[in-house]
Formats: sequence, structure tokens, C-alpha cells
Amino acid sequence: MKLRLQRMLWLAAGWLCLLLALVGALLPVMPTTVFILMAAACFGRSSPALLHWLHQHPRLGPPLLQWQRYRGMTARTKAVALSTIALSFSFSIYATLQQPWLTALLITVWAALSLWMWRLPTIPATSACCAMLDGKS
Repeated sequence: MKLRLQRMLWLAAGWLCLLLALVGALLPVMPTTVFILMAAACFGRSSPALLHWLHQHPRLGPPLLQWQRYRGMTARTKAVALSTIALSFSFSIYATLQQPWLTALLITVWAALSLWMWRLPTIPATSACCAMLDGKS
């Protein structure tokens, strides 16, 4: 009974993370990728079928597999992510110009996040293709 309850809690957490990822895809102030990674971790503990579905998803699967296999991303994915982060933080910073402490906090978080992402390993696009092929077999 205890294992079944744990599995149900992991499953619920996975769906919640997936829902938050969807919200993050629509709102510039919320992350998407971190919630997809968390959903994959939760589904890995609760539902191999849902984890498989996530891995096979045409939009979510490739970057998820790249991260799980290489702990990095392709140059294109990194460029899109950094651009999106810059755009969303720019809007947020512009909206908080009247509150200098909040503006400074946003700039600091933006810089830290961008530096962390910039330093992630950049994997060749061919490795990303191989990861997808490996995941489908």
C-alpha cells in the first residue's frame, strides 16, 4: 500500500510539473525546461509509459534526451534558450525600473542564469540525432 501511495504521489508530481512547464511555455516569467526535467524524473519513478511518452514527444523528447545523456545542449538550443531568457528578462527589467532593488535582483539572476547556461557543454547536432535514435530503439 505504501509503495502504491508513493507511486501515485510521484505520478501527481509529474503531471503537476508538466502542467507548470506548459504554463512556463506561455508566460515569460516562468521556466519551462526545469519543469520538463522534473516531470521526467517523477515519471521515471512512477510510470515508465509516461516517461517513454515524454522521451518520444516530438518537441520535448530531443532536448530531454540530450540533457539526460550529455548534460548539455546543441548550439541552436542554447542560442534559442539564451535569446528567450534575454527577451523575457528584458521585459521584466523594463517593468521594474521604478524599483531599483528589484531591477538589480533581476539583472543578477539573468546574469547568473545566462552564465550557467553558457558554460553548459555544447553537444554536436549529430550527437543529438544519435540520442534520438538510441531513445527510439
